[in-house]
Amino acid sequence: MVHIDKIEKRAPFASALYIHASLYDVHLNDMGARTRIEKNYLAWETVRKKTNPYFVEGTGFEGYIVGTCPTPTLALEAIVEVNQHLLDAIGRLYRFQIGFQSRLMKTLVGESDDPESIHIWSAYLGAELGRLRTHVPRNKSAILFQNQTYAIVAVLPPMVYRTQNNAIIQNYGIGYLDNPVAVIEPNLAKMDIKGNMLNPSQQTAWLVATNIGRFGHPLVRSFLDKGW
Repeated sequence: MVHIDKIEKRAPFASALYIHASLYDVHLNDMGARTRIEKNYLAWETVRKKTNPYFVEGTGFEGYIVGTCPTPTLALEAIVEVNQHLLDAIGRLYRFQIGFQSRLMKTLVGESDDPESIHIWSAYLGAELGRLRTHVPRNKSAILFQNQTYAIVAVLPPMVYRTQNNAIIQNYGIGYLDNPVAVIEPNLAKMDIKGNMLNPSQQTAWLVATNIGRFGHPLVRSFLDKGW
């Protein structure tokens, strides 16, 4: 049986999205209903908040590493490595632009709505997920986990949006099963990641891991396609 938790909160970059929706005279609930991007985002959020087998609050990347990481500790190391790779790539490209690097990090955590930074994070997220997907066909556990995740997503309600106080509020569901497929060693408690568990460089990579999913949000992607 699929259980569904309903979530209501501000969309990523809620004020900037509100402005763009007004400029384009967009009907928000006609933009992304049941597109592939919406399904992928609901799968990401379902894994991050409910079904990942490793962490109390996950990242969304967990579905790509089941089958290769049997414990939460190994999963943490793998996700930190993935996001450090992403950080290193951005750092090399913008190594002489310290001010822009600051804008990138502020945009990552939602303190800025800088359009150029949003484009960059979205592009790097897409590239990294594309790289990770190439390994899934060789990973039976990852295939089972992803099939289960999308079976859950198939019964979730569409995402719904409304405006409030010059911002966009989103309503959506995430799901979980009573008896999910076993993809790691049994009887392992989920790890609750705290900042003091990680060294400074790992903290930055984990910060990326836990925030970069916002750049795959259906409304963000839709407005990027419109020339945000």
